[in-house]
Amino acid sequence: MRFFQKLRGEMETLRLRIRRWEHKDFEAYVHIVSDPAVMTPAGCEPAGNLESAAGMFRKDLRNDLCYAIQRKDTGEVIGRIKYQTDLRRFHVNSLSVGYELRRDQWGQGYMPEALAAMVAYGFEKRGLDVLAVSHYADNARSQRVIEKCGFRLEGVTPWACRRFDGKICDDVCYSILKQDYFEGLSGRE
Repeated sequence: MRFFQKLRGEMETLRLRIRRWEHKDFEAYVHIVSDPAVMTPAGCEPAGNLESAAGMFRKDLRNDLCYAIQRKDTGEVIGRIKYQTDLRRFHVNSLSVGYELRRDQWGQGYMPEALAAMVAYGFEKRGLDVLAVSHYADNARSQRVIEKCGFRLEGVTPWACRRFDGKICDDVCYSILKQDYFEGLSGRE
């Protein structure tokens, strides 16, 4: 099925390689998923121990929609980015995007670069009609990333979910439609 095709090869940007996870990435993966400052704003419970991280890693290794973000200059794996089910749409060729970036890599423009690659891949290779993304209302860093990549605000869902730590969070929702993406491309030519 075209909608859930595997990533063939990898995506590349000026500074990044976005590729499938490999067994050799485990140590870098643990560094990302065990940091509460990285995982909590993304709504994910940090891995509390190696066993928990290993379980998460095994799932991501098997997930055809989850990728490692690797710096081309150093070869370091610095983040995780994935397509996931768009829970707000039905019977539409759409996905949502989620991501986490290692804390020591924040503020260097890596996540907008990776997200822009996922947007392009989603529309140009996967044939999506809509790509969605959301963040918790108190996650200003993610808001900046999303806005830099041209997503349009759809609205805020109050009390959207109870996070793993019990906090109830509002969800700020954005999307890009296929026609808006391609119109934006033609406007840059």
